[in-house]
Amino acid sequence: MRTENINRKFKLHDERRIAAQLPEQLLGLDVVGFGKPDEFPGELLSAFGEFANGSVAPRSRIYRNAQPNLIDAWLLELLRGGQIGDRFYLRTGLEYFPWADCRVLDHRWLESLRRVLGTNQGFIAHDKSSAVMTIGTQYEVLGFVTGAALPGVADPAPSEEAPTRRIVHAPTVAAVHDLTPAAALIPTPDLSAPATPDLSIPPVAEVLPIPEPVAVAAPEPAPAQAVAPQAAPEPVVAVSAAPADEAPTQLIARIVDPVETD
Repeated sequence: MRTENINRKFKLHDERRIAAQLPEQLLGLDVVGFGKPDEFPGELLSAFGEFANGSVAPRSRIYRNAQPNLIDAWLLELLRGGQIGDRFYLRTGLEYFPWADCRVLDHRWLESLRRVLGTNQGFIAHDKSSAVMTIGTQYEVLGFVTGAALPGVADPAPSEEAPTRRIVHAPTVAAVHDLTPAAALIPTPDLSAPATPDLSIPPVAEVLPIPEPVAVAAPEPAPAQAVAPQAAPEPVVAVSAAPADEAPTQLIARIVDPVETD
């Protein structure tokens, strides 16, 4: 018992020294303090054990030998999916100082995490509602996300059972055996689009039944209106250009028998 207590004191001393060096090693991060395990929800802490033993399927993965910028972008997308911002708790792997309260200062923090912690990294949101963990394997890096407040993480939505649930607006297509050989070559028109003549396909004559003649009622005659009788036109009488008081015989006498003058 005495030996165990001595060993724990030495371990506490070593971890205190390591925790004091973290702010200098984690460039781009401000280590505000450290949290104790009893400060976090039990379901989040137990989720890390489930991630490690492989009882939970990873949310995403990436090749371990990928470019560092691609791995950084993948990790940022994973943290965004877990609703973890620029203030979070970082898993240190220490027994007495397991969670470091960190705040992001600049872009160097991603490279510092890879250099200090490697590919095995754990995060808890500052509001302690979600967690993210990455585990490095021989060829890949696996990413896990958990949290009761995250849609589709704790209880993933069921996949679509049948494509018939999706409503698709499409024109009705007649059966092939119901079409004549000539009509089967004509595409079904789209009723939602305005009717435009298709000049590329010649029109096909269709035999249509002759419509029966429809009896059309004759229009009723308009009521007769009383028309006033018009007076007969008077006959036109030709009038001679000669004066009315002279007869033709008088003119002849005047020309034949001139009047003698003194």
